[in-house]
Amino acid sequence: MFELLAKLFTRTLKKFQNAENENEKKSLFFKVIFYIVCALVSLILYIPPGISFVEALGSVVVFIFIIYSAIRALKYFKIF
Repeated sequence: MFELLAKLFTRTLKKFQNAENENEKKSLFFKVIFYIVCALVSLILYIPPGISFVEALGSVVVFIFIIYSAIRALKYFKIF
């Protein structure tokens, strides 16, 4: 999972570094900020009412662990 995120960040960073002019850099910067804000808003909207912050944080940690384990299993069996 972390390798996948690292590849995505590296690709975005290379695009940012290879940008010719300031307008292109600003555009890439605002795209990244927009995607982060959209992800956070959707995360907040999908949290059901009545659960505590600790439960929500725990579920996010478990979700990341499950995704990480699945990717590791796919790599172990040389599928991914």
